[in-house]
Amino acid sequence: MKRTSVFLALLLACCSLWAADPETSLAAFDKKVTPANAALFFSALEEREFLDEPIVVSETTSHDSLCAWVWYWAAEYYYDAQDFLRSAGYGERALPLCEAIGDKTMEADCASLLGLIYVRLGDFDKAALYAKRCNRLDIESGNPNNIASSYNTLAGIYMSMRKPDEAEQYILRAIEYVEKTDNLPRKAVIYGMASEVYQHQRKFPQTLDYATRAWEIETRLGRTDKAAIRQTQRAAALIAMDRFDEAEKILREAIPVIEASGNYHSLAIAYNHLGDLLYITGRNREGADYYYKALPIFMEQHDIYNEAHTRKGLRETLRGIDPEAALEHGDRFEHLRDSIYDSESNANLTRLAAEMENDILRQINRKQQIRTIILISVISAIFVFMAIATYVNYRRRTRRQVEHFSHLLNEVQKLRHAERVKHAIAKAEPATEEKELLAEADDDLFMARVIDYISAHLPNGDLGINGMAESLCMSSSTFRRRMYAITKGSPKMFVRVVQINKAKELLSSTTLTIKEISAQCGYKEVNSFIRAFQSDTGVTPAKWRDQYKTE
Repeated sequence: MKRTSVFLALLLACCSLWAADPETSLAAFDKKVTPANAALFFSALEEREFLDEPIVVSETTSHDSLCAWVWYWAAEYYYDAQDFLRSAGYGERALPLCEAIGDKTMEADCASLLGLIYVRLGDFDKAALYAKRCNRLDIESGNPNNIASSYNTLAGIYMSMRKPDEAEQYILRAIEYVEKTDNLPRKAVIYGMASEVYQHQRKFPQTLDYATRAWEIETRLGRTDKAAIRQTQRAAALIAMDRFDEAEKILREAIPVIEASGNYHSLAIAYNHLGDLLYITGRNREGADYYYKALPIFMEQHDIYNEAHTRKGLRETLRGIDPEAALEHGDRFEHLRDSIYDSESNANLTRLAAEMENDILRQINRKQQIRTIILISVISAIFVFMAIATYVNYRRRTRRQVEHFSHLLNEVQKLRHAERVKHAIAKAEPATEEKELLAEADDDLFMARVIDYISAHLPNGDLGINGMAESLCMSSSTFRRRMYAITKGSPKMFVRVVQINKAKELLSSTTLTIKEISAQCGYKEVNSFIRAFQSDTGVTPAKWRDQYKTE
């Protein structure tokens, strides 16, 4: 879509001369860059009704400006002619010059065009690069025409990626912006893109509606060749809606007009539509003839998507006419279908989609981004609050459990000197009697034995549950159940309480270093000891010693 025209004050006399063929005048300009040759090229485009408005140059126009304008419009011309390699070549030459002369609008146009070209050529990395550049420039412009075009470009990229659902959100925004303008040619293009989007979504009433809008605009503007292309879009929707007579009439009227315009890619698509209609209505031989007309055009332009459609049509229409040819076209169709989304293409498409979502959409939808950030911030704050509350609650429960264990430990230590415990320990001399006694012993005796084991094994760190259970002639599971019944906590937590209480005793009554105390309390790493001590007491071992050191 030509989104802008360049005006200067002086019209060269040569612009009124007979307009040469665009390719001939372009070759002359490439050979010799002069305002006269540039004017001839633009006159040739105007003669073909390719320009929205005349482009005028003067003798004072700079060399870079002449090259930027001519090469940009050459890229537009070849893109319209579906010669994408030439279009890319001229677009790549024009873009740095557009930037150099400071024409932001043309720079955005050129970047937009290159994005679409490289999608057609299957180079999605470059397409993404240019689409993002165009998007950035259009946002800076604040022009609804430009923004609508940027959305339309993104819709076109997603359509080429066979992602019509994503394309729909962009084309609807493009329509929203373009309807704020009086730019009829751009409206026609955007409505045409909307028709393609809804065709792929199989929403055929919407397809027909937007194609009809585009056709009505092109007809009003007197652009018969483009109106004929819009008619083929209408026909595609009518075929899908089983309105075959209307569709056939439209296609047979449109095809000669498109053929005369030289737009062979659109012509081949029209051939495909008519081939589809003829096949559906049982006229296989005639349908095959139209598929055969489309096939060399798609092959020459390396359009594997539409070639695959044509091959499939030939497979179906030739089944009863030429089975061998039908089989050959069927094999080629399967090969093309498999190659359309090979692993490399899929990776590129996925990366492009992610880039569009994370980069382009972030720039276009600033308000939506702010709302999203606020929502994420609120959710994050809730999670942080919940995490803090959970941690505080955990610390509170741990402190209560430590206090409970410490109290229990003190009580058991007192009972160790009680006559009942001493008598029970002394009584259990033979192994068999000890087992019997332990099985029937009360909780005080049981905990005394546990504390004895822990105290004896603190220095070597052998504080496993299995060892404690074995020393008490119990299975590990029975030991855990009894410990929990008495202490209301895990054996591991009780061991830690014994370790910390032992550490408190050593800190307040000896001159041992923190590292030595750590080892005597069963910690292999001094840092682990310090963290555990501070967690349970609220202070470091050194501070505890300062506070409670016995003189």
